[in-house]
Amino acid sequence: MDWARDHLGNDVPAWRGGMSGFGLTCPSCGEPVRRRAGGERRPHFAHYSHRAKPGCDNYFPTQGSAVLTGLGTGIRVPPSPWKRESLSCGLFLAAEAGRTSRTLWLRIPPMNLGTTAVGRVEVQSGLGHRTYQLTDLSAARLVPMVPQVPLATIAGFGDLLPLAAELAGQVGAFAADRNLFYADEKGGRFIFSDEQLEWGARYRLLSLLEIAPSLELGLVLSWKPEGKFGDWHSYELALPSTFIGSKPDLPRGIAEFLGHRIRSPRPRLYVVDPLPHHVEIGGAYVYPVPPESLLLRRSGSGEISVTASTGTVATDISRHGEEWVRAEGLWADACEYTIAIDGREQVIFRVEPCELFCPAGVSVVSGDLSWDLCADAPLDAQTLAARAVNVDCGSARIAAHLARLNNGWILEETRLSLPGGSAKHLYAGSFGEFRGMVPASLQTSEENVVAKPAAHQTRPISVNRWIEQLVIRDYGADGASNVKRYLSNPSSENLYRLGPIIKSRLIPYIRAAKHQQRNRTEGDEEL
Repeated sequence: MDWARDHLGNDVPAWRGGMSGFGLTCPSCGEPVRRRAGGERRPHFAHYSHRAKPGCDNYFPTQGSAVLTGLGTGIRVPPSPWKRESLSCGLFLAAEAGRTSRTLWLRIPPMNLGTTAVGRVEVQSGLGHRTYQLTDLSAARLVPMVPQVPLATIAGFGDLLPLAAELAGQVGAFAADRNLFYADEKGGRFIFSDEQLEWGARYRLLSLLEIAPSLELGLVLSWKPEGKFGDWHSYELALPSTFIGSKPDLPRGIAEFLGHRIRSPRPRLYVVDPLPHHVEIGGAYVYPVPPESLLLRRSGSGEISVTASTGTVATDISRHGEEWVRAEGLWADACEYTIAIDGREQVIFRVEPCELFCPAGVSVVSGDLSWDLCADAPLDAQTLAARAVNVDCGSARIAAHLARLNNGWILEETRLSLPGGSAKHLYAGSFGEFRGMVPASLQTSEENVVAKPAAHQTRPISVNRWIEQLVIRDYGADGASNVKRYLSNPSSENLYRLGPIIKSRLIPYIRAAKHQQRNRTEGDEEL
């Protein structure tokens, strides 16, 4: 190992000579270590004989050990091709739709070892025994886990022995107390005990023992109990990014409470365009077809690189100002690509066939036609007013809520209805809306009706108004103005002006509105 910890708790590098060997310990397991160096030996620290713990991240068993690589046994294998903090291989604590509790997964990366390679990996956990042949690992595998200590036993055979050793090191680092994970939107990677946290970042903590911080720390960390995960306690927390000058000891108190050193934030990278078809539990972005390019936004400066699971990949990285980067390449199926900034992995994406899916929402039915409220109505306003319309809400709660927002609709369990011959107006918040024009035959004679060209009467009903209301609520009038500018002219310059909206939950709706805007324009040109 390249680093050790002295008796004062400071981390010291192996290349620094002249240090005392007294009190040096392994930063992972806490066992005593000594410095080794020589004419043909790179300076490093090593455990004393028979003092290393098998679960230590820096544990390298001797050649005489057994074939099993897991919690307690193993053989010396070649260096792992994966970084310990890789997004491709390791433990993840994830959130699943429809479930209040978290789920724990072990991600096995895809393996491409050639046609002559053979081998298998066996995983024994609280959910039973699983075996993966080399042919089963052409794509990444997500193995469900139940939190326990030890978490699992890993065995490797043949050419998959290095992979088994890497997986054993990952599951062996899971402890009974204060297991920290990144709190990403979909799934967060496990954080090793000697890994530094970052100020301003969000984390989840999983512990067999109940943890109650002091009132002051609880407020500073936005400490939030999330309930129990079996017999384990789950918590969410956020490290502050700034401190008041009257409490200079608070950062050290936070570091001691969490058991990790904490550093200033590093540059981060975000995929802005195109959005993936879906994000898997481990956080990988999945595209149904290879994207022509990826528009990336970075916080801070840093060198961006793209690597492939099958080896090298030709990628053209172009920069557009300080924040924006575009990556272009020939992305292939059955291959994972990792985007890193200064060597630190940020995003994994791959291309694979994806089944079409439609999330449950609010749909409209009129005769033999049906459509989602986020899409334009396939009928012009007068035809829509003349026909009976039913709105299926999916649940009685949503239907009752929309009935309160829209007068005149007939509520029947999960459905809203209006008969033919009446104007159709419906506002459904983030589900969308439609606004129909009142036909001349339904207006009073005192009203002045301005005749419109036939082409304008047959145009689809606009849905941009509900987008505008959502943006105003979260980002104000300036944000709505930038969105309107982007919808009217979806250029790269106008996309950059969206700023923080790009990373918000509203961006899928904005892109749907842009798609509809393009369809309307093409329809007008045909007319």
